[in-house]
Amino acid sequence: MQIIIDDLLTNYQIFGKKGANILILPGWKRNSIEWQSCAQELSDKNRVILLDLPGFGITQKPKDSWDIFKYSDFVKDFLTKVQIKNPIILGHSFGGRIGIIMASQSFPIDQLVLVDAAGIEKKNMWLKFKVVMAKILKPIIPKSIISNLLKGDYAESGEMKEIFKKVISQDLVNLLPKIKVPTTIIWGEQDKILPLSHAKILHDKIQNSRLRIVWGAAHDPH
Repeated sequence: MQIIIDDLLTNYQIFGKKGANILILPGWKRNSIEWQSCAQELSDKNRVILLDLPGFGITQKPKDSWDIFKYSDFVKDFLTKVQIKNPIILGHSFGGRIGIIMASQSFPIDQLVLVDAAGIEKKNMWLKFKVVMAKILKPIIPKSIISNLLKGDYAESGEMKEIFKKVISQDLVNLLPKIKVPTTIIWGEQDKILPLSHAKILHDKIQNSRLRIVWGAAHDPH
């Protein structure tokens, strides 16, 4: 299904017809297709909504350089337009950032589920340094070396690079104590992108939270 949100053609899917509304927000460069099997399993007793965030899947790219708070506003607008109230928000990685903001702002949600969620800035200091160095060195060294320096999410983000830089610079730790809804934190024990120490920070800072570690799993425990 498709709908216009903030002047962007937005793609989403719905599985199930009754029960709790669960909105799944995928990670950076991810899309709703990766969550279809999970949605199908949950849809027996729930209504599961998969959303392609702007710039990913079939949803159009933002027309300017959004930050994570603009993405959060987009999701709120989506929920309002499709008339979904008090959902369970399940956010993976980048999607977890959005869930953190929505829950901290007292947006009416029933529960928050954070799956290997981003939002703890410590992890990104090395990447920020590499981005700055790449800009300085760009006029004097080959493009292939720059690409190798920035390999990973930043180098592969294409037109979304400016958004990526904004997103990773936004530390959400100060928002965590503001979250009052029941929160479940699910984390892959072997996650090399966002280490288990981040899960423990989230668990410590969010009052009404529980931590579930998926032993042997990496960044995608689902």
